[in-house]
Amino acid sequence: MALPVEQRVLLAESLLSSLPPADVEWSQAEELAEVDRRDREIESGQVQPLNDAEFWQRVEAGRKR
Repeated sequence: MALPVEQRVLLAESLLSSLPPADVEWSQAEELAEVDRRDREIESGQVQPLNDAEFWQRVEAGRKR
């Protein structure tokens, strides 16, 4: 959320375009449950979020494939 709006828009577009077509539509409750699950993984230390530099490196690497 600390990124400027323009970078967040690019990030969101990159993330959305990287997803395969959805075979099954998720309900809002399912989406919120997934967000909650991922948040718990980060909070517990089970998953480490990427810093900005690591994230953008991976975005660029994905574009080059």
